[in-house]
Amino acid sequence: MTVTPIPVFCLPYAGGTARAYHRWRRQFPQEFEVVPLEIAGRGARVTEPFPGSVHELAEDLSMQIHRRQPRPTAGYVLFGHSMGALIAFEMALTHSAHALPTPALVVISGRNPPYLSSRWGTEVLDLSDRELLELLRALGRVPAGPLPSIAARLVPRLRADLRIAFEYRLKAPQVTVDAPLLVLRGHADPLVDPEHVTGWARYTRRQCTVRHHSGGHFALFEGNSKLDYLIDDMRSALGFSPVAADASLLWLRYDMLPVAGNSD
Repeated sequence: MTVTPIPVFCLPYAGGTARAYHRWRRQFPQEFEVVPLEIAGRGARVTEPFPGSVHELAEDLSMQIHRRQPRPTAGYVLFGHSMGALIAFEMALTHSAHALPTPALVVISGRNPPYLSSRWGTEVLDLSDRELLELLRALGRVPAGPLPSIAARLVPRLRADLRIAFEYRLKAPQVTVDAPLLVLRGHADPLVDPEHVTGWARYTRRQCTVRHHSGGHFALFEGNSKLDYLIDDMRSALGFSPVAADASLLWLRYDMLPVAGNSD
């Protein structure tokens, strides 16, 4: 029997492009189809004007999904890391406006809940290019190469993304999505407050599950092992049958903290 894979639409972090998820296409199992979405103004869409807000980004990327799947099934996942998490959340809020069904799951990675800002403030935008890249390097996500070349291609889009992420506000204070949330945080991530990560539960009418994993802000992009655990977590959140595991390896799994969402 042929099984149609579940599309996993992936939203980039600040300064990133769809290329950040290309490796995932090879590493995810056949029941998932990783679909990186490109932001206007970069990558394959470099000639298009860059949207001026997270809300505009969500509108634009929702239309990308609609054009790709004019009659999509309800079985799709939105994954966003850091700034991409805000975009994924906004897309889930506005899915019906774009004739899209409710996502089966929204994965929020490396981001504080909307009521709490990132630990980076707007003062970051006043840093020099070198200082900004050093700050990013401390998080583990600066590509190799001469600094002037890196700054020329990365810093403009990083500054643009940081600005709209800092300016992001909910359109209404009590908004919720009608989809389960899977929230991920690295134990060594300095940008996500461990005291507030469970606060994402207030923004869904379904189940909210929080997973804590080892590593820093970009841990999911740095190796295969944590990606394997992410895949297992997504399977579990979607109600897939559990995959057999060696009991001796269970201590490596994410800590799990289920958080009740709002009732219907």
